[in-house]
Amino acid sequence: MIWPEPRRAAWVRGGVIAALTAALIAIHFATPATPAAMHWHALHRHLLYLPIILAAFWFGWPGGGVLALVVSLLYFPHLVPGDAAAAHAHHPPAGPSLSSMWLLDSINYLWIGILTGWLAQRLENANRDLRRQSEQLRTAMEDLRVRTREVFAAEEQLRRADRLTALGQLTAGLAHEIRNPLGSIRGAAEIMADPDLSQAQREEFSRVMMEETERLDKVLASFLAYARDQRQGEDEACQVAAAVERTLTLLDSRLHRAGVQVELDLEPECPSLAMPEALLQQVLLNILLNSIQAMPDGGRIVIHSRRDGDRCTLTVTDSGTGIPPEVRPRVFDPFFTTKPSGTGLGLAIVHKIVTGQRGTVDLDPAMERGARVILSLPAVDA
Repeated sequence: MIWPEPRRAAWVRGGVIAALTAALIAIHFATPATPAAMHWHALHRHLLYLPIILAAFWFGWPGGGVLALVVSLLYFPHLVPGDAAAAHAHHPPAGPSLSSMWLLDSINYLWIGILTGWLAQRLENANRDLRRQSEQLRTAMEDLRVRTREVFAAEEQLRRADRLTALGQLTAGLAHEIRNPLGSIRGAAEIMADPDLSQAQREEFSRVMMEETERLDKVLASFLAYARDQRQGEDEACQVAAAVERTLTLLDSRLHRAGVQVELDLEPECPSLAMPEALLQQVLLNILLNSIQAMPDGGRIVIHSRRDGDRCTLTVTDSGTGIPPEVRPRVFDPFFTTKPSGTGLGLAIVHKIVTGQRGTVDLDPAMERGARVILSLPAVDA
């Protein structure tokens, strides 16, 4: 017969306690009851606390109390009526002091066995609760790990879905921007196939084809600029003032034709930026072109820079028609535009370049007329 492990352990512990108790009692009765041997009997009485304490630890207060009674009945037979003669035969009469000492030891056996067992039971209950709580915590941690893996898997699926959605939007926008010029070119080519077309009409439709071809080239160039990795040249640096001056030089004739005046308010303490000057010029160029297109009757542009801790804040403010509040959340989306001739990639390129250089770009929501683009870019020592 194979017993369960807890039952087998209880039998083993009971056997250890019984063997230890029997050995001590046997040694006690084998020791001569002479006055010279009384110190050995005192030692035996004290050694009997050991099995009582073990019984209390292993079997609780019932085990400690029962063994204390058994030890008292075996060791102090003079306390049991009818066994006084045997007690006197084994121990020479020693007066009331010896009986009182025996009675006191018997009481000590009882209260030590019961109290130790009660405390051991409380400790065992506390340990059991702790083990149960530890198991619950382990289960909760395992469940948390499973949930965390599920969340990460769901997040990765959402990222893939977002990338596919963005790719779909880009593809749809690019197809739309390409389809319009191609339609115009095809229509012009079909008309030019008419042999009765005059030379002036042929020249007119030829010009239309050239313009639409240039427009198509512009769309593709803008798309490639948007798709390009904008994290290049992270070890390069540039000065804000120099980049602004070179960008304005490129736009000088266009600003003059549009009747747009530019004011500069560049803080001399503005630090060098941790990005290539060509990228900063591309950012400024796209923002300024949007500002010029928003002021067909002329206006004013203010470019301001200031140091902001380990960053530089650069703002471009125009006095144009402004951006309606309902379209502001989408102005940085690829191919989104409110202009009939726009590609919708200018501010999208700005956003991608700036974020690729660990910067931020926003629109000032407090502008009631005109628009203000706010750039925050890291300095070289950031």
